[in-house]
Amino acid sequence: MSVASDCIIQCEPGVFTQNLNRLPYEFSHALAGNPLFELSRLVDLAEKVATRITPHLAGGDVYFNDGLIEPGQKPVRPDLARTAAVDLIRKIDSAQAWIILKHVEREPGYREVLENCIRDILQLSGPQLLRKIKWFEAILFITSPNRVTEYHLDREVSWILQLQGDKEIHLFDRADKEIVPDQELETYWTADNRAARYKPEYEARAIVYHMRPGTGVHIPINSPHWLRNKNNISVTLNVNFQFHDQHWANLYRANYYLRRAGIMPHPPGAHPVSDRLKSTAYTAMQMAKQAVKGRPLIPAEAREQNRRIAQLAGLR
Repeated sequence: MSVASDCIIQCEPGVFTQNLNRLPYEFSHALAGNPLFELSRLVDLAEKVATRITPHLAGGDVYFNDGLIEPGQKPVRPDLARTAAVDLIRKIDSAQAWIILKHVEREPGYREVLENCIRDILQLSGPQLLRKIKWFEAILFITSPNRVTEYHLDREVSWILQLQGDKEIHLFDRADKEIVPDQELETYWTADNRAARYKPEYEARAIVYHMRPGTGVHIPINSPHWLRNKNNISVTLNVNFQFHDQHWANLYRANYYLRRAGIMPHPPGAHPVSDRLKSTAYTAMQMAKQAVKGRPLIPAEAREQNRRIAQLAGLR
């Protein structure tokens, strides 16, 4: 590993850049033991996130479910107030729960952690990456002992940093169409963000990383995965971003609607010219809808966040 004393994320630059948003890889980080992520501090953080007057997401910035599950199950969020997550953290050792605190970078201290992580990512990947990014986010996962996190896909390019406890992540190759059929991705990007279906017959194809405090794993977009916690409380930070360019996402969306219209679309990558036409047409339609609704393409909060990160990384 290449190590700098003031860096949070540490990885060989060649591995980082070659596999960025292509293949999973391991890295190390310097956040293990940081007092911001002690359970007592996370209770306070959860109270702030759960009671936000203006949450980032319409449904609130806290998600949780409880009860032991298997990788292929799709647990339902309990019909409880968002503040119930605070009580679950207090009894996380026995709650059999999985708790997500979203956009924790909106809180002091956690914002600096996210922005320093992104600084490191830019220094490892090259400054040109910043121009491609629309939005950064930091998510915290707090998990009970022996709890499974269900098989799923992510829309973001992610780095997960293990802060407390040990667990395994089982990652699958997004290029394997037996595991990730195009129709599944079309439904995921368009109609159902829980469309990914676990296929236990392909479990032997998973890449399994054993995570412990101080280690992390990169997860490319569309790479299915599930996690199993060890016999300990787990705290994990997810640092992620979304690209401006929604080419592949909009291509899957275009194919979804073509299929619904009775047209059998070519799979992504089979016909590049057709791919560009479909993605460009869908992108133009979405931009027109946003313009009609008066929504900015890049929210002011994201522009300010990008400005601070660029300054931190020495790009301005």
